[in-house]
Amino acid sequence: MILKKIDIISICDKVCISSLYAIAFFLPISKAIIEGFSILAIISYLIKKLVSSEDIPKTPLNQPLFIYLFICIISIFISSNLKISSRTFFNKTLQDFAFFFVAADTLNNKRRLKNILSILFFSSFVLGIDGIYQYFTRKDFLRNRPVIFMDRIYASFATPNAFGCYLSVIISFIVALFFKKLTLKLSRFLYAGLFILLFVCLMLTVSRGAWLAFFVSTLFLSIWIHILGVIFLILGIILVAIQPLCHPFIQERLANFFIFTDTSSIDRKFIWQAGWKMFISKPWIGIGLGTFMFNFKKFIANDYKYSAAYAHNCYLQMASEIGIIGLVSFLLILALFFYSGIKALNTCEKKFNWYVLLASLAAILGYSVQMAVDTILYSLDLGMLFWLVLGIGVAALKNLEVDSARV
Repeated sequence: MILKKIDIISICDKVCISSLYAIAFFLPISKAIIEGFSILAIISYLIKKLVSSEDIPKTPLNQPLFIYLFICIISIFISSNLKISSRTFFNKTLQDFAFFFVAADTLNNKRRLKNILSILFFSSFVLGIDGIYQYFTRKDFLRNRPVIFMDRIYASFATPNAFGCYLSVIISFIVALFFKKLTLKLSRFLYAGLFILLFVCLMLTVSRGAWLAFFVSTLFLSIWIHILGVIFLILGIILVAIQPLCHPFIQERLANFFIFTDTSSIDRKFIWQAGWKMFISKPWIGIGLGTFMFNFKKFIANDYKYSAAYAHNCYLQMASEIGIIGLVSFLLILALFFYSGIKALNTCEKKFNWYVLLASLAAILGYSVQMAVDTILYSLDLGMLFWLVLGIGVAALKNLEVDSARV
């Protein structure tokens, strides 16, 4: 039986949305699974577009995205290591680029956005339970990872900072949707319970970067949800009051939040110095996409005793690899997302898509803050989380535009 054109399009669309749902659930659990579903979603999306003869969707981010992609392509040919740059482009950059369009185009209605957020919330609930279980037993039941950090939790992630990044992103959506007018009061209790669980886990990661991301995201949300500022002021007072009852490591981090004398902070200082020297060596065009670790030993201080590392500052690593031009193109993606998103928040009616857009903006803002002190954009799972949330935000923005046109 020969499939009709419309059937092929329908099948590919179902594969795309099912893959996105699978990625939303397995994102904190298995890199192999989300990698597989990401490739499946992209292939199905491309087949769908070829069969339907449709162009990629028009979004406010298209122009800076293509500029960024073009600069990454140019970077391959002037790279200090052609093989590494080529592999990075096809295995990471191009995949992220395509995945964004899959998410932004496939999550094209309220039902699909509700479904993917529900899956993210359920997955985060399982992860939150895993985090609490790990706190008491020093083991996680999802991945059975070896004990690396005795005083911090990280659940199924490799590090507490990665777990903290994931939590701060999900919490933004929980908080925003909590204040949406819900038909079922039970939903508010579920959101409140999930927030408490994930917030406790966020504190137990003892990740200053994630804490700062959460704080900035909350401040952003408070601009549009005024009562939120009062609630979190009260929460801050409670935290100060119960600080003596907290774990000693949390007490120390809270008391010395801006004092960077611990081992990881000193290590970052060495890496950032090397990254800055790397950037200065070729400030405009960079040393080549994905080659930071390859060139690391040429620029690190002689007394640095560890092996090659990521920059622990995504902006510095980007500037080092693809130069100031590449970094500016990436920042332009963020700038246009916030410009278009904030414009819509100020002009559109406060319905479901409005709150999803608000949450996406807050989550991306917090993520962008943590990128300055961590490697999150360069990891498979958290990098995919960034592009997924960006896609969710653009999808909500497009849905808002459609709703406004109908009025």
